[in-house]
Amino acid sequence: MIDLLKKELELKLGQKIKNRGDAELLAHAIQETIDHQISYNTIRRFFGVSTNVKPNNNTLNILAKFIGFKNYIHFTQTHSFREKKNLSEIVYKAIYNEDNEEIISLVKKIKKTPEDFVSFIILLVRELIYIKNYHILNNIFDLKEMEFKSFSYSEVLLIGNSTGLLLRKNPMDNYILLKNRNFLHCVYSSFVDYSNINGFYGEWGKFVVRNEVDKEMIIFSNAILQLRKYLNQEKIQNDFGELACSNMLHPILCSRLLSLSFLNSPGQKTDEILNKYIKSHSKKKQIYVDYLYELFITAIYSKNISLMKSLINIMNVSRISTFTYQKDHLNMYYFMCLFYNQSVKNKAEIKKYLKLINVSFFKPCYEDFADLLFQIFWYHHVKNKTTKEFHKNKYLELAEKLNYSYFDEKFLLEYTSIQK
Repeated sequence: MIDLLKKELELKLGQKIKNRGDAELLAHAIQETIDHQISYNTIRRFFGVSTNVKPNNNTLNILAKFIGFKNYIHFTQTHSFREKKNLSEIVYKAIYNEDNEEIISLVKKIKKTPEDFVSFIILLVRELIYIKNYHILNNIFDLKEMEFKSFSYSEVLLIGNSTGLLLRKNPMDNYILLKNRNFLHCVYSSFVDYSNINGFYGEWGKFVVRNEVDKEMIIFSNAILQLRKYLNQEKIQNDFGELACSNMLHPILCSRLLSLSFLNSPGQKTDEILNKYIKSHSKKKQIYVDYLYELFITAIYSKNISLMKSLINIMNVSRISTFTYQKDHLNMYYFMCLFYNQSVKNKAEIKKYLKLINVSFFKPCYEDFADLLFQIFWYHHVKNKTTKEFHKNKYLELAEKLNYSYFDEKFLLEYTSIQK
Protein backbone atom coordinates (compact mmCIF):
# COMPACT_ATOMS: atom_id res chain seq x y z
CA MET A 1 0.00 0.00 0.00
CA ILE A 2 2.91 2.37 0.71
CA ASP A 3 4.20 1.96 -2.84
CA LEU A 4 0.74 2.62 -4.20
CA LEU A 5 0.48 5.78 -2.07
CA LYS A 6 3.79 6.99 -3.53
CA LYS A 7 2.49 6.47 -7.07
CA GLU A 8 -0.74 8.33 -6.29
CA LEU A 9 1.19 11.26 -4.78
CA GLU A 10 3.48 11.52 -7.81
CA LEU A 11 0.51 11.26 -10.12
CA LYS A 12 -1.24 14.18 -8.40
CA LEU A 13 1.93 16.28 -8.27
CA GLY A 14 2.64 15.52 -11.91
CA GLN A 15 6.25 14.44 -11.47
CA LYS A 16 8.52 11.91 -9.77
CA ILE A 17 10.07 12.63 -6.36
CA LYS A 18 13.77 12.15 -7.05
CA ASN A 19 15.54 14.89 -5.10
CA ARG A 20 15.25 17.59 -2.44
CA GLY A 21 13.64 20.06 -4.84
CA ASP A 22 10.88 17.58 -5.71
CA ALA A 23 10.29 16.93 -2.02
CA GLU A 24 10.05 20.67 -1.27
CA LEU A 25 7.59 21.07 -4.15
CA LEU A 26 5.33 18.36 -2.74
CA ALA A 27 5.56 19.86 0.77
CA HIS A 28 4.41 23.26 -0.59
CA ALA A 29 1.59 21.63 -2.58
CA ILE A 30 0.33 19.85 0.56
CA GLN A 31 0.47 23.10 2.56
CA GLU A 32 -1.53 24.97 -0.09
CA THR A 33 -4.06 22.20 -0.77
CA ILE A 34 -5.03 20.87 2.68
CA ASP A 35 -3.32 23.42 5.00
CA HIS A 36 -1.09 20.83 6.67
CA GLN A 37 2.62 21.27 7.21
CA ILE A 38 4.98 18.43 6.47
CA SER A 39 8.76 18.64 6.35
CA TYR A 40 10.42 18.14 3.00
CA ASN A 41 12.91 15.88 4.85
CA THR A 42 10.01 13.68 5.93
CA ILE A 43 8.96 13.44 2.29
CA ARG A 44 12.55 12.66 1.20
CA ARG A 45 12.72 9.85 3.74
CA PHE A 46 9.26 8.57 2.70
CA PHE A 47 10.33 8.32 -0.95
CA GLY A 48 13.79 6.97 -0.10
CA VAL A 49 15.57 9.99 -1.53
CA SER A 50 17.54 10.17 1.72
CA THR A 51 17.64 7.50 4.46
CA ASN A 52 14.50 5.40 4.16
CA VAL A 53 12.57 5.56 7.44
CA LYS A 54 9.24 3.95 8.18
CA PRO A 55 6.61 6.75 8.18
CA ASN A 56 4.46 7.34 11.25
CA ASN A 57 0.66 7.40 11.17
CA ASN A 58 0.48 11.21 11.14
CA THR A 59 2.64 11.38 8.00
CA LEU A 60 0.58 8.71 6.25
CA ASN A 61 -2.68 10.47 7.15
CA ILE A 62 -1.45 13.83 5.75
CA LEU A 63 -0.24 12.25 2.52
CA ALA A 64 -3.53 10.34 2.10
CA LYS A 65 -5.55 13.52 2.69
CA PHE A 66 -3.57 15.30 -0.02
CA ILE A 67 -4.78 12.81 -2.62
CA GLY A 68 -8.41 13.07 -1.47
CA PHE A 69 -8.92 10.57 1.35
CA LYS A 70 -10.00 11.11 4.96
CA ASN A 71 -6.90 9.33 6.28
CA TYR A 72 -4.53 6.48 5.43
CA ILE A 73 -6.96 3.77 6.57
CA HIS A 74 -9.64 5.23 4.27
CA PHE A 75 -7.11 5.10 1.43
CA THR A 76 -6.26 1.41 2.03
CA GLN A 77 -9.91 0.37 2.42
CA THR A 78 -10.97 2.21 -0.72
CA HIS A 79 -8.14 0.69 -2.72
CA SER A 80 -9.05 -2.83 -1.53
CA PHE A 81 -12.67 -2.22 -2.56
CA ARG A 82 -11.61 -0.98 -6.00
CA GLU A 83 -9.37 -4.01 -6.48
CA LYS A 84 -12.18 -6.39 -5.58
CA LYS A 85 -14.63 -4.50 -7.77
CA ASN A 86 -12.20 -4.65 -10.71
CA LEU A 87 -11.62 -8.34 -10.10
CA SER A 88 -15.36 -9.03 -10.01
CA GLU A 89 -15.81 -7.18 -13.31
CA ILE A 90 -13.03 -9.22 -14.90
CA VAL A 91 -14.57 -12.46 -13.60
CA TYR A 92 -18.07 -11.58 -14.82
CA LYS A 93 -16.77 -10.61 -18.25
CA ALA A 94 -14.76 -13.83 -18.61
CA ILE A 95 -17.76 -15.90 -17.53
CA TYR A 96 -20.10 -14.03 -19.85
CA ASN A 97 -17.78 -14.81 -22.75
CA GLU A 98 -17.28 -18.34 -21.38
CA ASP A 99 -13.59 -17.77 -21.95
CA ASN A 100 -11.97 -20.90 -20.56
CA GLU A 101 -8.38 -19.69 -21.01
CA GLU A 102 -9.04 -16.33 -19.34
CA ILE A 103 -10.81 -17.95 -16.38
CA ILE A 104 -8.04 -20.52 -15.87
CA SER A 105 -5.46 -17.75 -16.11
CA LEU A 106 -7.34 -15.75 -13.48
CA VAL A 107 -7.40 -18.67 -11.04
CA LYS A 108 -3.64 -19.19 -11.39
CA LYS A 109 -2.96 -15.48 -11.04
CA ILE A 110 -5.14 -14.91 -7.96
CA LYS A 111 -3.62 -17.92 -6.18
CA LYS A 112 -0.25 -16.13 -6.26
CA THR A 113 -1.56 -12.83 -4.86
CA PRO A 114 -2.64 -11.77 -1.35
CA GLU A 115 -6.26 -11.78 -2.55
CA ASP A 116 -8.78 -13.96 -0.72
CA PHE A 117 -8.47 -16.95 -3.02
CA VAL A 118 -11.28 -18.95 -1.41
CA SER A 119 -13.78 -16.09 -1.75
CA PHE A 120 -12.70 -15.65 -5.36
CA ILE A 121 -13.22 -19.37 -6.06
CA ILE A 122 -16.65 -19.34 -4.43
CA LEU A 123 -17.68 -16.36 -6.59
CA LEU A 124 -16.35 -18.03 -9.73
CA VAL A 125 -17.91 -21.43 -9.00
CA ARG A 126 -21.30 -19.90 -8.18
CA GLU A 127 -21.46 -18.02 -11.46
CA LEU A 128 -20.44 -21.07 -13.50
CA ILE A 129 -23.03 -23.23 -11.73
CA TYR A 130 -25.73 -20.69 -12.59
CA ILE A 131 -24.93 -20.98 -16.30
CA LYS A 132 -24.35 -24.76 -15.93
CA ASN A 133 -20.89 -24.64 -17.50
CA TYR A 134 -19.59 -27.83 -15.91
CA HIS A 135 -16.80 -28.15 -18.49
CA ILE A 136 -15.00 -25.01 -17.26
CA LEU A 137 -15.77 -25.93 -13.63
CA ASN A 138 -14.12 -29.29 -14.18
CA ASN A 139 -11.06 -27.60 -15.70
CA ILE A 140 -10.83 -25.30 -12.66
CA PHE A 141 -11.02 -28.15 -10.14
CA ASP A 142 -8.39 -30.02 -12.17
CA LEU A 143 -5.82 -27.30 -11.52
CA LYS A 144 -3.02 -27.86 -9.03
CA GLU A 145 -4.12 -24.55 -7.47
CA MET A 146 -7.34 -26.35 -6.47
CA GLU A 147 -5.63 -29.38 -4.92
CA PHE A 148 -7.77 -30.04 -1.85
CA LYS A 149 -4.72 -30.66 0.33
CA SER A 150 -3.56 -27.09 -0.31
CA PHE A 151 -6.56 -25.73 1.62
CA SER A 152 -7.11 -25.76 5.36
CA TYR A 153 -10.07 -27.82 6.51
CA SER A 154 -11.93 -24.61 7.37
CA GLU A 155 -11.42 -23.41 3.80
CA VAL A 156 -12.64 -26.74 2.42
CA LEU A 157 -15.79 -26.41 4.53
CA LEU A 158 -16.35 -22.88 3.25
CA ILE A 159 -16.01 -23.98 -0.38
CA GLY A 160 -18.10 -27.10 0.22
CA ASN A 161 -20.96 -25.42 2.08
CA SER A 162 -21.18 -22.49 -0.34
CA THR A 163 -21.13 -24.71 -3.42
CA GLY A 164 -23.28 -27.45 -1.88
CA LEU A 165 -26.11 -25.09 -0.96
CA LEU A 166 -26.16 -23.74 -4.49
CA LEU A 167 -26.17 -27.22 -6.03
CA ARG A 168 -29.09 -28.13 -3.77
CA LYS A 169 -31.15 -25.50 -5.59
CA ASN A 170 -29.48 -26.05 -8.96
CA PRO A 171 -28.89 -29.84 -9.25
CA MET A 172 -26.27 -30.85 -11.80
CA ASP A 173 -27.56 -32.32 -15.04
CA ASN A 174 -24.02 -33.40 -15.94
CA TYR A 175 -21.95 -35.55 -13.58
CA ILE A 176 -18.50 -34.69 -14.98
CA LEU A 177 -17.53 -33.06 -11.66
CA LEU A 178 -18.21 -36.30 -9.79
CA LYS A 179 -15.20 -37.77 -11.60
CA ASN A 180 -13.01 -34.91 -10.38
CA ARG A 181 -10.98 -35.81 -7.30
CA ASN A 182 -10.64 -32.23 -6.01
CA PHE A 183 -14.37 -31.58 -6.40
CA LEU A 184 -15.16 -34.80 -4.55
CA HIS A 185 -13.00 -33.82 -1.59
CA CYS A 186 -13.76 -30.08 -1.55
CA VAL A 187 -17.52 -30.22 -2.18
CA TYR A 188 -19.12 -33.67 -2.33
CA SER A 189 -17.68 -35.12 0.88
CA SER A 190 -17.60 -31.85 2.86
CA PHE A 191 -21.28 -31.01 2.18
CA VAL A 192 -23.10 -34.20 3.16
CA ASP A 193 -26.63 -33.16 2.25
CA TYR A 194 -28.81 -34.90 4.82
CA SER A 195 -31.84 -33.23 3.26
CA ASN A 196 -31.26 -35.03 -0.03
CA ILE A 197 -29.78 -38.45 0.70
CA ASN A 198 -33.02 -39.79 -0.77
CA GLY A 199 -32.64 -37.39 -3.68
CA PHE A 200 -29.82 -36.08 -5.82
CA TYR A 201 -27.12 -36.55 -3.16
CA GLY A 202 -27.86 -40.26 -2.91
CA GLU A 203 -27.69 -40.52 -6.69
CA TRP A 204 -24.30 -38.81 -6.59
CA GLY A 205 -23.17 -41.52 -4.17
CA LYS A 206 -24.22 -44.27 -6.56
CA PHE A 207 -22.38 -42.57 -9.43
CA VAL A 208 -19.16 -42.17 -7.44
CA VAL A 209 -19.20 -45.85 -6.44
CA ARG A 210 -19.75 -46.96 -10.03
CA ASN A 211 -16.94 -44.81 -11.44
CA GLU A 212 -14.30 -45.65 -8.81
CA VAL A 213 -12.49 -42.30 -9.07
CA ASP A 214 -11.03 -42.24 -5.57
CA LYS A 215 -10.77 -45.11 -3.07
CA GLU A 216 -11.64 -43.00 -0.02
CA MET A 217 -14.62 -41.49 -1.84
CA ILE A 218 -15.90 -44.97 -2.68
CA ILE A 219 -15.80 -45.91 1.01
CA PHE A 220 -17.49 -42.62 1.89
CA SER A 221 -20.19 -43.09 -0.76
CA ASN A 222 -20.93 -46.65 0.32
CA ALA A 223 -21.33 -45.40 3.89
CA ILE A 224 -23.80 -42.74 2.71
CA LEU A 225 -25.77 -45.33 0.76
CA GLN A 226 -25.96 -47.60 3.82
CA LEU A 227 -27.26 -44.68 5.88
CA ARG A 228 -29.84 -44.08 3.17
CA LYS A 229 -30.99 -47.69 3.56
CA TYR A 230 -31.27 -47.31 7.32
CA LEU A 231 -33.35 -44.12 7.05
CA ASN A 232 -35.61 -45.92 4.59
CA GLN A 233 -35.95 -48.84 7.03
CA GLU A 234 -34.07 -51.27 4.82
CA LYS A 235 -31.53 -53.81 6.05
CA ILE A 236 -28.04 -52.35 6.02
CA GLN A 237 -24.71 -54.07 5.49
CA ASN A 238 -21.65 -53.16 7.50
CA ASP A 239 -18.86 -54.46 5.26
CA PHE A 240 -16.23 -51.97 6.36
CA GLY A 241 -14.40 -54.29 8.73
CA GLU A 242 -11.67 -52.52 10.65
CA LEU A 243 -11.71 -49.44 8.39
CA ALA A 244 -13.14 -47.27 11.16
CA CYS A 245 -9.82 -47.72 12.99
CA SER A 246 -7.74 -46.80 9.94
CA ASN A 247 -5.34 -43.89 10.24
CA MET A 248 -5.44 -43.42 6.47
CA LEU A 249 -9.02 -42.09 6.36
CA HIS A 250 -10.48 -38.73 7.32
CA PRO A 251 -11.51 -38.64 11.00
CA ILE A 252 -15.16 -37.83 10.24
CA LEU A 253 -15.30 -40.71 7.77
CA CYS A 254 -13.96 -43.01 10.49
CA SER A 255 -16.74 -41.84 12.81
CA ARG A 256 -19.27 -42.44 10.04
CA LEU A 257 -18.06 -46.00 9.53
CA LEU A 258 -18.20 -46.77 13.24
CA SER A 259 -21.70 -45.27 13.37
CA LEU A 260 -22.82 -47.81 10.79
CA SER A 261 -21.54 -50.56 13.06
CA PHE A 262 -23.82 -49.34 15.86
CA LEU A 263 -26.76 -48.96 13.47
CA ASN A 264 -26.22 -52.48 12.19
CA SER A 265 -25.77 -54.09 15.64
CA PRO A 266 -27.12 -51.79 18.37
CA GLY A 267 -26.82 -54.43 21.10
CA GLN A 268 -23.04 -54.88 20.90
CA LYS A 269 -20.57 -54.05 23.69
CA THR A 270 -20.47 -50.28 23.33
CA ASP A 271 -17.62 -49.45 25.71
CA GLU A 272 -15.36 -52.21 24.40
CA ILE A 273 -15.80 -51.10 20.79
CA LEU A 274 -15.35 -47.40 21.59
CA ASN A 275 -12.25 -48.03 23.69
CA LYS A 276 -10.63 -49.93 20.82
CA TYR A 277 -11.60 -47.14 18.42
CA ILE A 278 -10.29 -44.36 20.67
CA LYS A 279 -7.04 -46.23 21.27
CA SER A 280 -6.43 -46.55 17.53
CA HIS A 281 -6.86 -42.81 16.97
CA SER A 282 -5.34 -41.22 20.05
CA LYS A 283 -2.08 -40.77 21.85
CA LYS A 284 -1.77 -39.94 25.56
CA LYS A 285 -5.57 -39.78 25.85
CA GLN A 286 -5.74 -36.98 23.24
CA ILE A 287 -8.23 -37.31 20.40
CA TYR A 288 -9.74 -34.93 17.86
CA VAL A 289 -13.46 -34.45 18.32
CA ASP A 290 -13.80 -35.16 14.56
CA TYR A 291 -13.41 -38.87 15.36
CA LEU A 292 -16.63 -38.76 17.40
CA TYR A 293 -18.68 -36.35 15.31
CA GLU A 294 -21.00 -38.71 13.43
CA LEU A 295 -21.43 -40.84 16.53
CA PHE A 296 -23.10 -37.91 18.33
CA ILE A 297 -25.96 -37.50 15.86
CA THR A 298 -26.19 -41.25 15.23
CA ALA A 299 -26.78 -41.85 18.93
CA ILE A 300 -29.67 -39.36 18.82
CA TYR A 301 -31.63 -40.61 15.82
CA SER A 302 -31.00 -44.28 16.67
CA LYS A 303 -32.13 -43.60 20.27
CA ASN A 304 -29.02 -45.34 21.57
CA ILE A 305 -28.80 -44.15 25.20
CA SER A 306 -25.95 -46.57 25.94
CA LEU A 307 -23.88 -44.99 23.16
CA MET A 308 -24.72 -41.49 24.40
CA LYS A 309 -23.57 -42.34 27.92
CA SER A 310 -20.30 -43.87 26.68
CA LEU A 311 -19.55 -40.87 24.47
CA ILE A 312 -20.16 -38.49 27.36
CA ASN A 313 -17.72 -40.50 29.50
CA ILE A 314 -15.11 -40.33 26.74
CA MET A 315 -15.52 -36.58 26.39
CA ASN A 316 -15.14 -36.18 30.15
CA VAL A 317 -11.96 -38.22 30.57
CA SER A 318 -10.15 -37.61 27.27
CA ARG A 319 -8.25 -34.49 26.25
CA ILE A 320 -10.28 -33.36 23.27
CA SER A 321 -8.45 -31.25 20.68
CA THR A 322 -10.60 -28.65 18.98
CA PHE A 323 -10.13 -25.92 16.41
CA THR A 324 -12.37 -23.08 15.29
CA TYR A 325 -14.11 -25.13 12.59
CA GLN A 326 -15.02 -27.71 15.23
CA LYS A 327 -17.50 -25.46 17.01
CA ASP A 328 -20.26 -27.29 15.20
CA HIS A 329 -18.74 -30.61 16.32
CA LEU A 330 -18.97 -29.58 19.97
CA ASN A 331 -22.41 -28.17 19.27
CA MET A 332 -23.52 -31.61 18.09
CA TYR A 333 -22.07 -33.06 21.28
CA TYR A 334 -24.12 -30.62 23.38
CA PHE A 335 -27.14 -31.61 21.29
CA MET A 336 -26.59 -35.28 22.14
CA CYS A 337 -26.14 -34.42 25.83
CA LEU A 338 -29.50 -32.69 25.73
CA PHE A 339 -31.22 -35.90 24.61
CA TYR A 340 -29.29 -38.02 27.08
CA ASN A 341 -30.26 -35.84 30.02
CA GLN A 342 -33.86 -35.82 28.85
CA SER A 343 -33.78 -39.63 28.99
CA VAL A 344 -32.43 -39.63 32.57
CA LYS A 345 -34.68 -36.70 33.53
CA ASN A 346 -31.85 -34.44 34.70
CA LYS A 347 -33.51 -31.00 34.55
CA ALA A 348 -30.41 -29.06 35.65
CA GLU A 349 -28.28 -30.57 32.86
CA ILE A 350 -31.04 -30.01 30.29
CA LYS A 351 -31.08 -26.34 31.25
CA LYS A 352 -27.27 -26.22 31.00
CA TYR A 353 -27.11 -27.71 27.50
CA LEU A 354 -29.97 -25.60 26.18
CA LYS A 355 -27.79 -22.60 26.99
CA LEU A 356 -24.68 -24.14 25.41
CA ILE A 357 -26.32 -25.14 22.12
CA ASN A 358 -26.00 -22.60 19.32
CA VAL A 359 -28.35 -23.44 16.45
CA SER A 360 -26.29 -21.31 14.05
CA PHE A 361 -23.31 -23.65 14.50
CA PHE A 362 -25.04 -26.58 12.80
CA LYS A 363 -23.62 -27.07 9.34
CA PRO A 364 -26.03 -26.03 6.55
CA CYS A 365 -26.17 -29.62 5.30
CA TYR A 366 -27.44 -30.77 8.73
CA GLU A 367 -29.93 -27.96 9.39
CA ASP A 368 -33.20 -29.69 8.46
CA PHE A 369 -32.08 -32.98 9.99
CA ALA A 370 -31.03 -31.34 13.27
CA ASP A 371 -34.18 -29.22 13.30
CA LEU A 372 -36.34 -32.33 12.99
CA LEU A 373 -34.53 -33.91 15.95
CA PHE A 374 -34.94 -30.69 17.92
CA GLN A 375 -38.69 -30.88 17.42
CA ILE A 376 -38.62 -34.33 19.03
CA PHE A 377 -36.83 -32.94 22.06
CA TRP A 378 -39.22 -30.00 22.43
CA TYR A 379 -42.29 -32.17 21.92
CA HIS A 380 -41.34 -34.31 24.92
CA HIS A 381 -39.98 -31.38 26.94
CA VAL A 382 -42.89 -28.92 26.90
CA LYS A 383 -46.11 -29.43 28.86
CA ASN A 384 -48.47 -27.02 27.16
CA LYS A 385 -50.75 -28.90 24.73
CA THR A 386 -50.80 -26.11 22.16
CA THR A 387 -47.00 -25.85 22.15
CA LYS A 388 -46.74 -29.62 22.00
CA GLU A 389 -48.98 -29.68 18.96
CA PHE A 390 -46.88 -26.95 17.32
CA HIS A 391 -43.70 -29.05 17.64
CA LYS A 392 -45.50 -32.14 16.44
CA ASN A 393 -46.71 -30.35 13.30
CA LYS A 394 -43.25 -28.91 12.70
CA TYR A 395 -41.73 -32.37 13.03
CA LEU A 396 -44.23 -33.88 10.56
CA GLU A 397 -43.59 -31.05 8.12
CA LEU A 398 -39.83 -31.64 8.23
CA ALA A 399 -40.28 -35.42 8.06
CA GLU A 400 -42.29 -35.03 4.87
CA LYS A 401 -39.64 -32.73 3.42
CA LEU A 402 -36.78 -35.11 4.23
CA ASN A 403 -38.82 -38.09 2.98
CA TYR A 404 -37.28 -40.82 5.16
CA SER A 405 -39.79 -43.48 6.23
CA TYR A 406 -37.83 -43.90 9.46
CA PHE A 407 -39.18 -40.58 10.76
CA ASP A 408 -42.92 -41.18 11.00
CA GLU A 409 -45.40 -39.95 13.63
CA LYS A 410 -44.91 -43.09 15.71
CA PHE A 411 -41.18 -42.38 15.96
CA LEU A 412 -41.94 -38.97 17.45
CA LEU A 413 -44.57 -40.15 19.91
CA GLU A 414 -42.61 -43.15 21.16
CA TYR A 415 -39.10 -41.66 21.13
CA THR A 416 -38.67 -41.56 24.91
CA SER A 417 -40.34 -44.92 25.56
CA ILE A 418 -38.38 -47.23 23.27
CA GLN A 419 -34.81 -46.05 23.65
CA LYS A 420 -32.02 -48.60 23.51
